[in-house]
Amino acid sequence: MQPMRIAVADIGGTNARFALAEVAGGKVVALGEPVVLPAARHAGLASAWQAFAEALGHDLPRHAALAVAGPVIGGPVRFVNSGWVIDPDGIDAALGLDSHVLLNDFGAMAHAVHALPPEHFAALCGPDSPLPRRGTISVIGPGTGLGVALLHRHASGPVVLETEGSHIHHAPLDADEARVNAAIAARHGGRASVERIVSGPGLGEIVRAFAPDDARDDAALWAAAEAGDPGMAHALDLFMACFGAAVGDLSLAHGSLGVALAGGLVNRMRSHLVASRFHARFCDKGRYRARMEAVPITLVTHPQPGLFGAAAAFARACQT
Repeated sequence: MQPMRIAVADIGGTNARFALAEVAGGKVVALGEPVVLPAARHAGLASAWQAFAEALGHDLPRHAALAVAGPVIGGPVRFVNSGWVIDPDGIDAALGLDSHVLLNDFGAMAHAVHALPPEHFAALCGPDSPLPRRGTISVIGPGTGLGVALLHRHASGPVVLETEGSHIHHAPLDADEARVNAAIAARHGGRASVERIVSGPGLGEIVRAFAPDDARDDAALWAAAEAGDPGMAHALDLFMACFGAAVGDLSLAHGSLGVALAGGLVNRMRSHLVASRFHARFCDKGRYRARMEAVPITLVTHPQPGLFGAAAAFARACQT
């Protein structure tokens, strides 16, 4: 079967990533180098799409898969963490397409988890075993926001469920977390969601709960944390503890038999995560401790899982 060339996009609150891909027989056979564009420099998808074509220097394919950081439930997709709005009914006309697949960005991540070969995964915590070939896998990752999806594998093939699980209420487990929770609620309309803490901006929220005058931006705070700055140790410890508790709660709610963590932040912070309270908090679920200890937690190491997953979703849609 001759491969079909498509354009793929992974559009988050901070960056819009684009690439060309080839699909055949329900699989991704090639993924090109990404073109990464800051979302803030473009008014919307059409502008960024044109910039992608200009970067390549030629016309784009007339078929596309678009993964977007917002709920895809019919009607315009309004991004929580940027000003972009994408109208599904106008995509083909706006981008010059004959067909497209539109899905949530962590839906794309879940498609990637199903389709990627074993060399793109690394064991993090729990049993040193691969993700299960049957049953449910929680796919989770902090970035500009917190992405959450489910991959359910069964005999007839994978089912991907896109969720907004990151917006559940954060439940503090000690006095420091209660202080962070209260500070976030005071700044954000009286409520602290999990995403407000477990995301790229969440580290800054934690820092400012204890040092309100710290004016460093998110990039500077994460750079200090990654470098092992002793002044960031407390905030990073709280972040990882909250991350582990949230992932454990979501895994329980999903009934998952495995967890896949994805995204650039968790890949950069891998060693810090393993050495932190993340896994202890993941397992600290009372009567369900033994169940949680049996769940493998795996890192997705592919450099562009969102783009790969968007292509995989298109390949499966074309096959069916």
